[in-house]
Amino acid sequence: MSLVTGWECRLVGTDEWRAVPVPGSWEQAGIPLDHPGPVEYRATIVAPAGERIRLRFGAVSYACEVLVDGRSAGRHVGMWDSFDVDITGLVTPGRPAALLVRAEKPASLTGGPDAPPVPGTYPARETLAGFLPYVWGHSHGGVWQPVELVVSGACALGSVDVAGTAEGSLTVAAELLAPGSFSVEVHDPDGKPVASGHRDGGGPLSLTIPDPRPWSPDDPALYAVTLRTSDDDSRTVHTGLRTFGADGSLLRLNGDPVFPRMILSWGWYPDRLHPDPGPDQVRADLLELRRLGFNGVKLCLWFPPDYYFALADELGMLLWVELPMWLPHPTPHFRSQLFAEAERLVRAAANHPSVVLLTLGCELSAAVGADVLGPLYDLVKRLAPGTLVRDNSGSGEAYGGLLDEFADFDDHHFYCEPAYFRSTLDHFAPRWRTPRPWLFGEFCDLDTFRDLRRFDADRPWWTSADPAVNPQGARWQYDVPAHEETLRGNGFWDRGEELERVSAKQAVLHRKVTLEAVRSRADTSGYVITGERDTPISTAGLWDDLGELKVAPAEFAQFNADLVVSLDWDRRRAWVAGGDRPAPWDTWCYVAGARVRPHLVLAHHGRRGGVAEARWRVDLVDGAAVGSGRLAGSAAAGSITGLGIAEFVAPSVDRPRRAVLRVEVDCAGQHTVNTWSFWFLPDNGWSGAGPVAVVDPAGRLADLSAVAPTVVPADTPDAVLLATDWTEPVRRHVRVGGNAVLLVDAACANPPLPVAEMPFWREAVKVIEPHEAWGDFPHDGWTDLQFAGLAPDLALSAASLPLGARPLLRRVDTRTGVLHDYAVEVPHGAGRLVVTTLRFDGSRGDQPLGLRRNTGAAYLLGQWVSAL
Repeated sequence: MSLVTGWECRLVGTDEWRAVPVPGSWEQAGIPLDHPGPVEYRATIVAPAGERIRLRFGAVSYACEVLVDGRSAGRHVGMWDSFDVDITGLVTPGRPAALLVRAEKPASLTGGPDAPPVPGTYPARETLAGFLPYVWGHSHGGVWQPVELVVSGACALGSVDVAGTAEGSLTVAAELLAPGSFSVEVHDPDGKPVASGHRDGGGPLSLTIPDPRPWSPDDPALYAVTLRTSDDDSRTVHTGLRTFGADGSLLRLNGDPVFPRMILSWGWYPDRLHPDPGPDQVRADLLELRRLGFNGVKLCLWFPPDYYFALADELGMLLWVELPMWLPHPTPHFRSQLFAEAERLVRAAANHPSVVLLTLGCELSAAVGADVLGPLYDLVKRLAPGTLVRDNSGSGEAYGGLLDEFADFDDHHFYCEPAYFRSTLDHFAPRWRTPRPWLFGEFCDLDTFRDLRRFDADRPWWTSADPAVNPQGARWQYDVPAHEETLRGNGFWDRGEELERVSAKQAVLHRKVTLEAVRSRADTSGYVITGERDTPISTAGLWDDLGELKVAPAEFAQFNADLVVSLDWDRRRAWVAGGDRPAPWDTWCYVAGARVRPHLVLAHHGRRGGVAEARWRVDLVDGAAVGSGRLAGSAAAGSITGLGIAEFVAPSVDRPRRAVLRVEVDCAGQHTVNTWSFWFLPDNGWSGAGPVAVVDPAGRLADLSAVAPTVVPADTPDAVLLATDWTEPVRRHVRVGGNAVLLVDAACANPPLPVAEMPFWREAVKVIEPHEAWGDFPHDGWTDLQFAGLAPDLALSAASLPLGARPLLRRVDTRTGVLHDYAVEVPHGAGRLVVTTLRFDGSRGDQPLGLRRNTGAAYLLGQWVSAL
């Protein structure tokens, strides 16, 4: 019998009872967000006759006592799991009884993750509160999942554990609440009875399923397992027969290769204050994720209602369950609760075939050691033998935690700028270690711009600057309340639509580049993209605050599917300072006659291998053909295969032109398409430039003469001066009427504008402003890969721009709204001075080594010199 209506709540110590939704949270009834309770819930129940009468709570946050007519019926601590309270002796069947639930939630923090907690019995960092408090500042409180009245005979079912293998072995274990027996009947996915059994007393019962139909994302076949006790209490559990494990670095599901491609979910649903979105929302989300190419979800530091697991089972979505342990203070209460809650949560999760991966916590530091993680790992392995388990998602070596791991797989969280991603992979690659899967438990975020104007006057509470409405709590990002003021101050408030559009393009590009790098390596085994939807602390979601998808599913699935084709390139070396070094070069920009040699690499994680046939063609954006061809090779299931080289020659052009390489591959009944942009440049990019001079104590322009037609002495008055330091001769050159470009990096002493370290691609929108210095450098109003070799890790303070400054390339921080510049013309005396942090010499990560290898950058520098 459902008990989800007629509830009221009040703060303890007050007389103001107010209606409260159940399921729901007390914050929805107007209780202040940062108030930890206690809060009392009341309702009236009328129990029918029965030998055993129980209250079943889906979940209550965080600790509660249940009273019936003023008498204590039971207590529970733990915000994520369901529990029963036996009230048989406390009610008279047919008569009303007063039900009261007194609850407290984890006490939030006062101003960020390292701030003191607000007063409360259970400080958040001493509980398994998970990550949600850091998403919106606080934990949800109260009876946030349904309540039921359960009437049964004395021999009722307690916990039930069901697990099956792809070979047809099925184990059913039941807890009986009184002496008796239970029977089991199993129906196959078509509803046909296929197995049955009986057991006296509780414990495990082993069955064999004839002609088993294994569960998988391609065929999520579910068997109905019905248990019935000798007192006629019954329960039906839907389960799947599946076997999951590691074969070296390859993951296998039922013997077939599988590459988990998951989205990160923190359990944030913007239209409510608790992680119970309802089955319809979850079903719609999972189906849309399938269209985007995902085959799973990581439940990062939260535990959803049971229907979430049931829907993942039904729809064939893999789940990675992460126990909600993050930034803990491991007090004695925390340690005892950790093991008690972990057992309950893991047992619930292990009933579901969709759950294949488990982590004990996330980005744990040395605060949690082997004395905790070792026994916890053993417990989880015993409770969920059909999963792979790891102690610390992100790894101790990356987050200062335990180095001697308890782990079945490697897991790192790489939030990288593209230029550093491949070298970071190389640095952490398992290499000589015992081969095992290597997954990225969260990575590859890119925040897009949030245009608050879209909310009109009805803005969410978490945008408010009123601390009574929107207290900071545990959030370290608390910039949204100041966004409008910040953006109005820097002139970008009315450009929100442009910033959203540009940042959405940049987000897809960043993820495409990153995922293709992962899929081109045979030692990677799966990933989790951050994240599912925008939150108050991050706009890296694929869904925005209004629930609208920010990407086109078909485009995203090109690089996020079982079958993905990506590009790799020839390698080059340079002799530098008496030894060999890698010499990366600009793979996206070419002058006429250059040979372009993209290697086609096929990642095939379908179930069957076969012949892979590739068709490629390159066309200018106006439709003129540049080259085409066919390639073929054999691709085994679970393999990374080079299909060959789509070689062509860059055409002669009279102006910069963008071209698109399109590759289609068919393999074993699967089809994939992917595309990349290239830019073809005239070989006279410096034709309009006069003489240039150099002041280069940093040595960044040592190869300038390879691209500039005329390099003259530094004291030549009419020359455009290229400088890497703001010396007095450079200042004098500009002051008396000369023109100069100042390349600022960390070694540049006393630059004319302050600089700050920050990422170029991540957490920022790049805005290309009108300026004659761009010349005919190719761009479509946003920074595509023609900027890859230019990306810096420094930006100029826009707050210090003098009157008359003319920006070329700007940076709007997507989290704070703060404005910086990457290139700006500033007045200085009688001359013209462009100050920039753009790296025309590349040389960071896998950027081109030097100006002459940085084809697109060299062309842009020629345009700047010509304009000056």
